[in-house]
Amino acid sequence: MARAAFLAAALLYAAVVAVSAVVLPERVPVHFGPGGEADSYSSRAWAVTVDVVLGAALTALFAGLAAWMRRVPLDLVNVPHPEHWKTPERAPELRRRLRDDLYGIGAATLLLLAALTALVTRTAVSGSERLPWGALVLVVVYLVGIGIWTVRTLTVRYRPAGTKPTHDEG
Repeated sequence: MARAAFLAAALLYAAVVAVSAVVLPERVPVHFGPGGEADSYSSRAWAVTVDVVLGAALTALFAGLAAWMRRVPLDLVNVPHPEHWKTPERAPELRRRLRDDLYGIGAATLLLLAALTALVTRTAVSGSERLPWGALVLVVVYLVGIGIWTVRTLTVRYRPAGTKPTHDEG
């Protein structure tokens, strides 16, 4: 399921960039100050090129890392309860969970970028000089979500079945 979500997010991001390539004006706001006002501009070609390269690089990074989890030496992996997870009989499940985690974080990241690209496109097309406040909300939701994901990973996701949280886990 995580892999499917990642692929869907990558396709959505590609679709948003494709639409922006068609509808963006020649002058595109590409940076916004703390109040949301545009303070730097580029050409449509440059903005779309950056979006394509960024999306391709992040997609390749997350997909590549997820694929690498199938064969990475487990002594390179830092995971809670390594004495449990790094045994030969549990290594396949550990590798599956690591892949799912990477696909999930990759999907969330690509969804954030798709939404931000859509907001920048809307701002540019409307002729507005201000990014909607929703952009800040999206970034905060993403960061809080990643924080929750991290805490859950450290305290619940990799806790061996049937064990209680240790003092270190909260």
